[in-house]
Amino acid sequence: MPLKVNGNATGFRAHLFTLRRGVLPVRVFTLYCKACKTTYRSNYCVTQAEAKTSIRQYYREIPSAIEASEYCYVDRSLLPLIRAQMAFAQYVSASVARIYNRGISNCPERASLASENIWNAFYIHALMLDVERRQVPLQLPHHGPQTDRFRDVMAARNIRMAGTGQPQWAHTCDECERIVRPADPSQPAIRINACVMDGVTIGHPRCNVDRCVARLASPRDRFCEEHSDQERQCAIRGCNNATTDGMRTCSIAAHRSFENERRERGKALFRLRRRHERTMEAGQRNAEAVSKKPRQNPRKARAETLNNLTKKAAISRRWTHNEQLMVRTCGVVISRATFYEAESMSNCVRFLVSTFPPHLPRAHPSFCFFDSACLLLKHILANNETRLDNIGLVVDVFHAINKHKDSDAFCQLNCNPATFPELFNEKNEWWYNSSACEQTNGWFGFFLPVVREMGEVNYNFFLDEMILIHNEWKVDVLRARGARPRIVPMSELALPR
Repeated sequence: MPLKVNGNATGFRAHLFTLRRGVLPVRVFTLYCKACKTTYRSNYCVTQAEAKTSIRQYYREIPSAIEASEYCYVDRSLLPLIRAQMAFAQYVSASVARIYNRGISNCPERASLASENIWNAFYIHALMLDVERRQVPLQLPHHGPQTDRFRDVMAARNIRMAGTGQPQWAHTCDECERIVRPADPSQPAIRINACVMDGVTIGHPRCNVDRCVARLASPRDRFCEEHSDQERQCAIRGCNNATTDGMRTCSIAAHRSFENERRERGKALFRLRRRHERTMEAGQRNAEAVSKKPRQNPRKARAETLNNLTKKAAISRRWTHNEQLMVRTCGVVISRATFYEAESMSNCVRFLVSTFPPHLPRAHPSFCFFDSACLLLKHILANNETRLDNIGLVVDVFHAINKHKDSDAFCQLNCNPATFPELFNEKNEWWYNSSACEQTNGWFGFFLPVVREMGEVNYNFFLDEMILIHNEWKVDVLRARGARPRIVPMSELALPR
């Protein structure tokens, strides 16, 4: 039935970027209802658009063409290709746009797909998929830059994704869970499942102040808003002098020399000179070895001074320490967290508790493989932590063989995987792949150059979406090889073990 509107219909020219037909010239029509003062566009409607607080109300169904910008529309069938290129080839938006313009577009010289529109289409589509899963409407501010328009909604999605938010968080399958039937048929079956925890060195810009987790206004900043006054203070920690001459250090000669040295390190001429100096020093050492008359090296003392200052400086930006992943032994990623300072045992405990909350006891895995499980267990015992009592902490097989000493009695008695008969069969073959997280890290680590300059909100949103795409693919693989992937109902996870 056609929509009857008491108002006007206007149109303008735009481009539709499709997968099979290249770039198509289109005419976009907007409808305006004078009675309710609502403008209807292809993706959304907005009431009283001239008001500063007006909201875009997106339609329930994902449209056939995503409005990336006012004059740029991306065909819905093209989005899976863009998502796959980002997730499995770790392409940045510029590469995705270049591939489309050179490989798919039929008129790249007249209408090319811009990198900015790739990001806009990706974010809008991901948000639409998110609200579709949750059966709620998508609402975005009507005014302001596109980047600011997404920020609050993306930040809210990031909070939901933390801990138990991934759609595959309650995943299980025949490759990460075994059901053991007891000899007594009157007894219930026992579920034995396992996951792997590990960190990968990837991060986003953060405040230079230790233990500060406040969001930066821009990824180019060194300090958050609360600590912004330190921008005018000498970057050498412990020095309270004001900066001078437009530099980041004070007028103390050693501090200024250190900053100049750091600035020069990024230049090609500096590196070439250092190569020459090292070669000369090597020749000098050879000559001293022959004459056996050691000579003092003034550069060595200077280098030691600079190295000491490096440990106390905040001249450059600072990044978060690592991303911690929790992976089922089948390869499905169920949770992720950002560690700001280090992969410390206290951070690992917090990550475990947020991923496996106490009020869902059956969500707790039977075993958790971790390369430093013995240190984690010591920390738990020392702090009388009881929320993880149902989880067996085991060193993964690779690190147990290659990294942990035989003389470490605590590790050998409590965390050696060979001491847990539930982990291997009668043929002494392992039931679970304890290297699943290391293998996943090989994929996840390639996102480092993609996300390194992202702000915190975009960084978390993007990585969560990449994990979601990875899990969708992994579940399809598991289903194809008969592993029966499934989601455990929340009501079952709330039952006592």
